[in-house]
Amino acid sequence: MKPPRVRVTKISGAGNDFIVLGPAELREAGVSPSEWSCKVCRRGVSVGADGLLVVEPQGDDRVRVAFYNPDGSSAFCGNGSCCAARYAHLKGMAGTTMVLETDWGEVPAHIRGEGVQLQLPPPEDRGTVELSVGAETVTGRLIEAGVPHFVVHANRPAEAPLDRWGPALRRHERFGERGANIDLIGPVVDGQATIRTWERGVEGETLACGSGALAAAHTIRLAGGAETVRLIPKSGRTIEVSLPGPPERPDHARLVGDARVIFEGEIGPAAWID
Repeated sequence: MKPPRVRVTKISGAGNDFIVLGPAELREAGVSPSEWSCKVCRRGVSVGADGLLVVEPQGDDRVRVAFYNPDGSSAFCGNGSCCAARYAHLKGMAGTTMVLETDWGEVPAHIRGEGVQLQLPPPEDRGTVELSVGAETVTGRLIEAGVPHFVVHANRPAEAPLDRWGPALRRHERFGERGANIDLIGPVVDGQATIRTWERGVEGETLACGSGALAAAHTIRLAGGAETVRLIPKSGRTIEVSLPGPPERPDHARLVGDARVIFEGEIGPAAWID
């Protein structure tokens, strides 16, 4: 029998890159999406990605989105949701306006040219946390934005030792079994701030993080910042976040980021069979 080949779409959301499958493509893979993600997201020996998205139609302009990290765990993903909306529209599952059924609940999405706008539940502040990393003390805010984020202000994020802090803080006992993503944000200048993120599940720094942008925006708002802020991740591709309503309890969150199709093609079993 001829070895299976699976058609995949690679989409980048503000620098987060994802392999995206529909239900037919998932069936062709012949393994669980969690297992498949562990294999195909490996860089250098397979396609490589920050995660796997499985997008399935659920009726008129409604799609279910399942996100899997490279370690096989599942979670909510902000930039992944933008990419899922792009894929759903590209494949005729939905028009330019749709509802995504995600692990964080229903997320209205709207295609806006090369960008996608999401309306999300508001992030939730879990308070200031002070943690030890070796001989250092790191202070930040724990924010729930679909997934937990520990947000730390840094005058110069590019110079901060995220490669050292990331692994230690991500699994800190304060965060329990789930752990947390780690975000470093710089000062707000002209309505924008730089951000770096160490993502659990990827276990490394990524070029962007949508839920991290939400958490950072909420931290900035709680410190007296504006309702809308533009976050500049390592990729340089802007993610805009608005949090209308009271700073402590916003009415909802609005995220606008890009979602670009990088390629479509077929991959063979060498991509997921050792």
